[in-house]
Amino acid sequence: MPNKVVQPRLKHLVFPILFFSVGLLAAQQTHWMGWAEFRSQVLLHHPLSRQADLYRDQAEAGLLRAKGGFDPKAYADFSTKAFGKKNYFRYTETGIKWPTWLGLELKGNYNLATGEFLNPESKIPKNGQIAAGFNWTLGQGLFFDDRRAGLEQGRIGLLKAAAERNAVVNDLLLDAAKAYWNWVLADYQIRIFQDALRQAQIRYEGLRESYRQGDKPAIDTLEAFIQVQNRRLDLQFAEMERQNATLEIGTYLWSADGFPMRPVDFPAAQDLSAGLFNPAGPGAADSLIQTAKARHPALLQYALKLKELDVERRLKLEEKKPILDFHYQLLGNGWQFFPTAGIDGVGILGNDIKWGIQFSYPLLNRKARGDLQSTRIKIAQTDFSWQQKRLEIENKVRQYLNELDALAGQIATFRDISANYRILLEAENEKFRFGESSVFLINTREQRWLEAQIKYLKLLCAYRKTEAGLWWATGTLAE
Repeated sequence: MPNKVVQPRLKHLVFPILFFSVGLLAAQQTHWMGWAEFRSQVLLHHPLSRQADLYRDQAEAGLLRAKGGFDPKAYADFSTKAFGKKNYFRYTETGIKWPTWLGLELKGNYNLATGEFLNPESKIPKNGQIAAGFNWTLGQGLFFDDRRAGLEQGRIGLLKAAAERNAVVNDLLLDAAKAYWNWVLADYQIRIFQDALRQAQIRYEGLRESYRQGDKPAIDTLEAFIQVQNRRLDLQFAEMERQNATLEIGTYLWSADGFPMRPVDFPAAQDLSAGLFNPAGPGAADSLIQTAKARHPALLQYALKLKELDVERRLKLEEKKPILDFHYQLLGNGWQFFPTAGIDGVGILGNDIKWGIQFSYPLLNRKARGDLQSTRIKIAQTDFSWQQKRLEIENKVRQYLNELDALAGQIATFRDISANYRILLEAENEKFRFGESSVFLINTREQRWLEAQIKYLKLLCAYRKTEAGLWWATGTLAE
């Protein structure tokens, strides 16, 4: 038995039933790490969140690369042949090419050609020759080509990156929310059991003093001491749960420098019952489902994937056309254009020029037809997956709403049960003071009330996690 402590007589001892309600627990906190603050920390500093932020940077790099297909390009070409102390030829060409929209590529260049054995068609003025013109794709590639397809897909890629980022963060925040509310529950449980242990110790000390003075039998002190032992075990289990919950929440809290926060850095938790979401109303489900269809990142990814495939379809459709390329160049003398005198007007464009046409078309064109058919199949497959995903998300929203509705009723019931158990406990304590009850009955009433309190807190925690699941299902948890 513990050492003797002088206590007042039991009949003068008022047994305070001062167990915490959730509201009292909330009032005693000096600082909150509420869900909003915790969520903000996860979004700002968690490695997965920071990694997801890089998706946009990657997409911007892809768009920059696609824009590079329209960049002007400078080039130079030099070739020569010397043999047997003879200079056979020396060709030099420098210029610039500038691809533009509608398959038109502008081209300007300057050529030099010298040597004893020049190809006749390559002979040009001794001081060189400037040329300016264009290459124009009039068949396949006139309205759409690889460059324009890449640019459109790069722009879609920016939206797709944002959806991918939101999908990653949406999943991350759901896991973080579950860890957070488990931690809040563990924090409250340990406070309840700490207070329960204090009350059990007060009761034990009072009964022991009453036994010494002959007011109570020894068996009552043993009953009270066993209750103290049970409360210590409850507290030990609660401390273990809080330690594990603290370790789990520590995986989501990181500093701005990229280091995990220590468990001792965490402030007190948020009130479980404050600001509960109320999905009441006949149109709540339809409204949330419409929100999910419009904003869920997984559905946006499917929609953007279909846009990418439509770009691919247009490109494959363009490739079914024949190749018809037209090139035209004005030729100068040295750096001077229009060297031929006496020609003016439109006729000048038909003299001192170089032009040509290229045409080709595969007679069966099976490659282009097969590519187009394959792309259409991919579009159909993606559309079927999109429809299935929409139905899954709609059902998820309805499931979470059903769970919230059931939990709301259970919470209200256990709130009343807890209040009734407390009334019974206070009544039993009052009867005990007048010698009409026993320690066993008080302990039993107290245990039932504690179990109701813990169950009430667990239901609140379940409601919070289901609430987070609902926002996850609508795709707005990351917004």
